[in-house]
Amino acid sequence: MDDKHTRRSDPDLEAMLRDLNPEDLELLEPPDEVWDGIESAVRAADDTDATVVGLESRRWTVRRTVLGVAAALVLVAAGVAAYTLTRDDPAVVVATASLAYDPEKFDALGAQARAGADLIAEDGRHSIEFVDAALPAPEPGADLEVWLIKPDDKGNVADLVSLGLVDPADPGSLEVPAGFDPGAYFVVDISIEPRDGDAGHSGRSILRGPLQDT
Repeated sequence: MDDKHTRRSDPDLEAMLRDLNPEDLELLEPPDEVWDGIESAVRAADDTDATVVGLESRRWTVRRTVLGVAAALVLVAAGVAAYTLTRDDPAVVVATASLAYDPEKFDALGAQARAGADLIAEDGRHSIEFVDAALPAPEPGADLEVWLIKPDDKGNVADLVSLGLVDPADPGSLEVPAGFDPGAYFVVDISIEPRDGDAGHSGRSILRGPLQDT
């Protein structure tokens, strides 16, 4: 057969293979369903061989049995490859931020606050995880809210997106919404937001800092 027909490639598969790390090539124990598939294929081949008679039929049965075993081996390879390529990627810290208080611009409550933030990448998603945080509780009727800011070339706020509210006693982590690139929205901000129905930023930041690659 002509090479142009036998050497076809899948661009998505090639891109996936180029992104593999050495850890992705480690030998893994295939899931139980892969071994179940092998046993079923071989058992089916044996059952067929027992019911077929005649020389020519036996030759065909042997051929079919060999093909069945070969197909089972292909199933093993495909199963291991799929299991390797679809397993969850480990969480990786790709950037960190030290959040600071600006006494000239921020709410006075920020003088009592400190926090670091890690940008975590996992399975194609990003999240902000707070580390070494000591956040004060806002006044009654208000919450602490986390934002990612996209600055302009002068450092002013060009755009921002809310990540959600945090508990001052346990800020934990918040997922970055899909469609917002942390490479552009890279300034982490914590603000005091009154429960007044306004979804916009109140202007009462307490801590802020840019994410920097690790």
